Amino acid sequence: MNRLTESICHRLGIDDPRYIEIESKMRVLPEDAKDVREYLLERKKIKHVKRVTFYDQFLDTPGLDLLRRGVSLRLRYKGDGTKVYLQYKGPGFHRQGLLYRSEFSSGRLNHLVREESHHDIIHFKEASIRSILRDVDPAMSVAMRRHLGAGVIGRISRGPILCSYQKDKFRVDLGAAFLEPSLDRLFAFHINAKGPHSLSTFWEYENEIKTENEDLGAKLEFLPELVRFNKALSEEFALKIERLDKYHRCASCFLSWD
Repeated sequence: MNRLTESICHRLGIDDPRYIEIESKMRVLPEDAKDVREYLLERKKIKHVKRVTFYDQFLDTPGLDLLRRGVSLRLRYKGDGTKVYLQYKGPGFHRQGLLYRSEFSSGRLNHLVREESHHDIIHFKEASIRSILRDVDPAMSVAMRRHLGAGVIGRISRGPILCSYQKDKFRVDLGAAFLEPSLDRLFAFHINAKGPHSLSTFWEYENEIKTENEDLGAKLEFLPELVRFNKALSEEFALKIERLDKYHRCASCFLSWD
């Protein structure tokens, strides 16, 4: 690893640069969403990959320790809801409008048992977070223990925010790297015991620099392409940078953690 890569890994509290994602987020006004999608569809060098629908359940402790530490842990449900994955994103930092953070994902969780309470808040009964982490990529469990500590991990027991996505994913090939812009419509629900489920909807544009082998050096080399692409789009539609990740933006609609 060169010094820059070592510095970024150290700042993110991880050992392997393959788990570093670099992305941008911008808020999209509802009245602009259709035009943003058409803009992306009409550009010759932009390939529309797919349009998918899935949902996440963001997990936390009763005291919202993950929210306070700037991380997110989610169960991602794909397909008919039976394809379940655990995904963790560590604390990050912003530089020149881009978010640097670590990202980890488990394989498909075939033995996750869920208990649905009468409030629809999911508690872990036979499969705790600790037991799941024994079967995931060691890099993921090591990062979580380093960022959160065993005590916080042991208190993760509920998932009060559900988020449904309608995602249009695109691709821009750059050679040794590629951009992955997407336009997302989100439906966020806050599940609580005090009354009806709260709902918030919003649109968001994301763009991530990626490589086939997750080579951080190539990602850093092509960052100017990501910046130029986003600049053209933001000037066309007056988009504003979004500094919150999805969990914290959803939580900001419902919760107070100060």
